[in-house]
Amino acid sequence: MWGILADVLSRFAPDQRDLLYLSFALADAHRLEHMFADAGFGDIRIERVRREDTIGSFDEYWDPIESGMESLPQVYATLPEIDRRAVQEEVRLRLLPFLMNGHLTMSVEMLITVGRA
Repeated sequence: MWGILADVLSRFAPDQRDLLYLSFALADAHRLEHMFADAGFGDIRIERVRREDTIGSFDEYWDPIESGMESLPQVYATLPEIDRRAVQEEVRLRLLPFLMNGHLTMSVEMLITVGRA
């Protein structure tokens, strides 16, 4: 859901790339398992969960970006106006494949990890 925005922003603010992808840092199940093991957990189980959601429109998707909450919107807010418009337009175009009947249907994938201390 937010990977496209992170990709586009990282081209406009390459010095912020690490920050932009920070929320995706735990997407590797093996890395997450090792982190839990290193922290002393045993009997570690990881489940990949995917949820689909429908967003009413691109404007509804974009509202949190304009509000400036969290790292992606904060990096976006630091860009000059002309770059912000370019980012918004490129994200809009890249989201077109997810547009159905005026709504964006997108998925979010997460890893749920449990371990025994």
